[in-house]
Amino acid sequence: MTDLVEESSSATGRRRLPRAFWVLWAGSLVNRLGYLIQPFLALYLSGQWRLSPGTVGLVLASFGAGAVVSQPLGGWLADRWGGRRTLVAGLLATAVTAMLIPWAGTVPVLVGAVVLYGLTVDLYRPALAALVVATVPGEHRARAFGLIFWAVNLGSAVAGLAGGLMAARGFVLLFAVDAASCVIFALVAARLLPPDRRPAHDGGRGGPASPGSDALLWAVTGTFLVFAVLLVQAYVTMPLTMLDQGLPPTAYGLVIAVNPIVILVLQPLLAGRLADWPRSTVYAGSLAVTGLGFGLLAAARTVPVYALAVLIWTIGEIGVATVGPTLVTELAPPGSEGRYSGLFGMAYGASSLVGPLTGTTVLAAAGPTTLWVACAVAGLAAAAAAFALRGAMARRTALARPG
Repeated sequence: MTDLVEESSSATGRRRLPRAFWVLWAGSLVNRLGYLIQPFLALYLSGQWRLSPGTVGLVLASFGAGAVVSQPLGGWLADRWGGRRTLVAGLLATAVTAMLIPWAGTVPVLVGAVVLYGLTVDLYRPALAALVVATVPGEHRARAFGLIFWAVNLGSAVAGLAGGLMAARGFVLLFAVDAASCVIFALVAARLLPPDRRPAHDGGRGGPASPGSDALLWAVTGTFLVFAVLLVQAYVTMPLTMLDQGLPPTAYGLVIAVNPIVILVLQPLLAGRLADWPRSTVYAGSLAVTGLGFGLLAAARTVPVYALAVLIWTIGEIGVATVGPTLVTELAPPGSEGRYSGLFGMAYGASSLVGPLTGTTVLAAAGPTTLWVACAVAGLAAAAAAFALRGAMARRTALARPG
């Protein structure tokens, strides 16, 4: 891994990123352009299968159950088997499980297929993070992860628009396009990425080789779980609150569209600046901004105020997405980046289970004002915890950064 980084650094200069990174970037974009199953799964279950809301919730929860395991498993495979092999295998496995869903004939089989899809859908993510570490010099990694985040959001925005048109012609088309995008990324990666190399275990970084015994990683992951649960509320309890206030569904569509627009416009402008700040400081500050953005929803009654709140928490999301993955890979000893990224990413899967249940329970029991104030408190508490961990994170990551 060390040789790869040195070669790419000398060949590309200070500001350019290596060719292998752009393969990962382009593949991520293509993959997200076809990311159609999860956003439209609820509509597929209720429209095509005519399932009750309760059964739809059960099936969606089964996806979350698989997703909780997906990234830790992918990280273990990446460190044991190699980043490129795991990336390719994970994408191909996702393509297969994606096509199992429309062929399910009964609800139990459907649930099983959705569990398998959830299990495979994020296998590639820790491998992608490990490959970024292996190919991008340390001083450019925050920028690299930020660019991938930007590509993912560009692809998701286009997929959201295209998916609605495809669904009108039949849901099977969504599954086919999603599977095809995975296969394309897998083939491009297999063809253009350099072969996996055994990581250099130079002992330069401290920390347990097993992420399961790393208390610092667990603490950082806990703060990230809070962040992920907050983001879930934007798609679960925020639309419910807006509808209860008499705002039409089109208003929610306009408000939530602020998120990808802000990311596409601001992320390229902020990425370079954020990369110059200490990672731990940016991470803690971004958690605070996210919490404040969701807290503003307590005062929202009109579309402009809702849009302002989304603008604020999206800026926090940009900060977390830019430095979070880099920070975690720098916490990892050499050769453990995949497993560390996998455990950190497990928070996304867990949030898909915890977020809807927690948010709707608080909303029903205490109302929207209490919910959004609680979100602000949770975000600020996570930020305070991350701030308290700055010293430990800085000592660990200083060994991974140049200079």
